[in-house]
Amino acid sequence: MRHWIFVIRADESVFKKRIEQKKWPIFHATKFRVFLEICDNVIFYKAGEGGQKFMGTAVLKSQATPIPDKVDYYVDMEKIDIWKNHPSIRNLIPDLGFIKNKDHWGLYVQGGVLRIEKNDYSTILKAAKKLERKK
Repeated sequence: MRHWIFVIRADESVFKKRIEQKKWPIFHATKFRVFLEICDNVIFYKAGEGGQKFMGTAVLKSQATPIPDKVDYYVDMEKIDIWKNHPSIRNLIPDLGFIKNKDHWGLYVQGGVLRIEKNDYSTILKAAKKLERKK
């Protein structure tokens, strides 16, 4: 089982639609596309303006499946949990191992799919649970 961050820069309505459909687009040139497997864990990350925060989690229900008549793919998701309070990546930078250069952290959240280690996944989950307890 692997751990991933799925990055979205689009507005909130696009994110909500993906969550409602339980499908996430994976573009043909996406790094790591061929490594996505059933039961992998995903954390959603909202990049860009109004973002820089982690939004929730899901578990992959499928591998990357070709979209009929297109060059792109999608994955099916289950066990989706969208958090009410979203941990800011800025608060977690010192604790995230996949961010090697802490001064230029934005470089590490570019691209649609990012592979992370289990300890980074756990760090983000702990931050989300801590926010939930505070509210």
